[in-house]
Amino acid sequence: MTVSTNKTRILTALLILLLNASSFSQQNYRIAFKIKGIHDTTCLIANYYGNGTYIKDTVKIDQSGRCLYNTSASTPKGMYIFVITDKVHFDFIINSDQRFSMETEISDLTGKMVVAGSAENSLFYEYLAYNKKKFDEIQAIQKELKNLHAADSVAGLKRVSEINQEIIAYKLDLIRKHPGSFMAFMMNAMKEPAIASPGADVTESNYSATAEYYACHFWDDTDFTDDRLLRTPVFHTKLQKYFDKVLFQDPDTLIMEIDRLITESRSNLEMFKYLIWFTTYHYENSEIMGFDEIFVHLVDTYYVTGKTPWLNQAVIERIIKKANQLRPILIGQKAPNMIMTDTSNKLVSMHNIDSKYLILLFWDPDCGHCEQEIPKLRNFYEQYKDIYGLKILGVCSDTSLVKWKSQIRKKNMTWINVDGPRTLTGNFHEQYNISQTPVIYILNSRKEIIAKNLNADQVPLFMKRYTEIYPEQ
Repeated sequence: MTVSTNKTRILTALLILLLNASSFSQQNYRIAFKIKGIHDTTCLIANYYGNGTYIKDTVKIDQSGRCLYNTSASTPKGMYIFVITDKVHFDFIINSDQRFSMETEISDLTGKMVVAGSAENSLFYEYLAYNKKKFDEIQAIQKELKNLHAADSVAGLKRVSEINQEIIAYKLDLIRKHPGSFMAFMMNAMKEPAIASPGADVTESNYSATAEYYACHFWDDTDFTDDRLLRTPVFHTKLQKYFDKVLFQDPDTLIMEIDRLITESRSNLEMFKYLIWFTTYHYENSEIMGFDEIFVHLVDTYYVTGKTPWLNQAVIERIIKKANQLRPILIGQKAPNMIMTDTSNKLVSMHNIDSKYLILLFWDPDCGHCEQEIPKLRNFYEQYKDIYGLKILGVCSDTSLVKWKSQIRKKNMTWINVDGPRTLTGNFHEQYNISQTPVIYILNSRKEIIAKNLNADQVPLFMKRYTEIYPEQ
């Protein structure tokens, strides 16, 4: 009995030692702050996340301007913000250093910062100081250039270019000397491909090759399985630039790259969730024609298939419902038929209208914007209807027959006019995703959608380009 008890005590002691060792290796972050010039107040700890900043905690500043911020070892790593007021704050890094101090003065938070115990934050503030010094140099030169003639400004412009190269060299040197640091990680995230200038001899071929190289290497040295990217002030902006300005603006190209980056992030749930959210939000209400195809693809690939279990079911159902509403009216789809009564109270079937091209105009007699758009569309129609084999179907949303017919005469709408509420084919607002007026769709002879959500000024240019590309349509 005694031997057994002793063994139990020994095993218990060993277990306690192991637990203590584990706790020590996973010790909490303990950050001491001192800000001269403030006292007896409450400040906020916030963090960057995507394109926003979010409050994480509060800290109480004592009489001497000191406070201690204790936070769990599981606190996500990244760039954080010590917020004194909305306009007075400074950044700091939570990464590998777990116990350190930061001391500064309210009069110059960044310039007076002294860091102890954190190589990460020391490196960060050294970079900020260097960056400010170079920025001030450039500002001084630019001020001088304003008073110089163009011929006398060459030396100044050359010096600005040299300073920019010095800044780039500084960043690359920082990455080389401190490869495992958070600053190196963030610099790599900020870095863009270095491309040689094509010089004066710019051709379509070398321009295309340069653009392709730039896009292919845009994410070099970026790890999409590291969610620290999300807690930096740079990632969201770079992601937006990539999809809006770097990639060729074609749904197929964008869909391919979206899927590639999401797949690359698959092993990090937080990055995976963020990329799905970002691309869904970015393309759900895109004003670029045809980009609703990207939203529908995202819904079919990730929401319908159950790859977003962290979302509320009601949210998932709303998103799927919207995609289902958009799917029949994507570019290239045959437009849903509408059968409505015309001004003679006769039924008109949209699919039976014989024309090479058919413009659908959804309008309302009380719509102020329609007052501006319809005359422009009428002028185009009268001039080009025979050239393009064009007809227009005007779909009115008002229930008043008197008002409808009065506005048709007033606006000289000499095309086919039908009353939307008097229909055999359901609510056209839902069929065609009409939430406001006017809305313009263009169909080909097969009643396939070739353009939508255009304004009247865009119709002539679209028709010109489309008929040049597809003359035999």
